Amino acid sequence: MDLLKKTINAFLKVNITDYKAYDLENTNPFYNYVIIAFGNNKQANALLGYLKEELKNAYEVRGIEGKGSGWLLVDLGNLVVHVFDNISRDYYRFEERFINIKEVKDL
Repeated sequence: MDLLKKTINAFLKVNITDYKAYDLENTNPFYNYVIIAFGNNKQANALLGYLKEELKNAYEVRGIEGKGSGWLLVDLGNLVVHVFDNISRDYYRFEERFINIKEVKDL
């Protein structure tokens, strides 16, 4: 849960406030949480720097895909972050895949 809170803190530093976190701990063997967020490419790129700063010494950024493409994916091990711009959000409608998944509240 500490990783999740630190990640959300990085979101707030770049003014990404439209996000949802989902708990997959008992349903997925690869990671425990997914965050789906919405922002522009500038916010997504800035997020990478803040994540590295927020998570240093305790966690690592394992992978980054889609930088500058409208859909940024960041692999943080037990947590996967997706940041979509408005065009990609409308096109992929990715959050619909998580309708029946428990949402994490009160972060």
